Amino acid sequence: MEPKDIVGRNIKKHRGQIGITQEELAHRAGMHPVEIGRAERGVRDMRVSSIAKIAKGLKMPAADLMRGV
Repeated sequence: MEPKDIVGRNIKKHRGQIGITQEELAHRAGMHPVEIGRAERGVRDMRVSSIAKIAKGLKMPAADLMRGV
């Protein structure tokens, strides 16, 4: 599995655990919902800054999103 797929899976998993939509996560992270969807599907490699924003939106360490890479 590619690193971008693993990160995407981790984002989706943690988002689901706290029960928020992609739109809510995008709002919390200061990103567009389309970016969240692409990240979760592993469509593109994520920049470190994007991973950090998403982690902040999920209220978790960015390293947790990289677990398994």
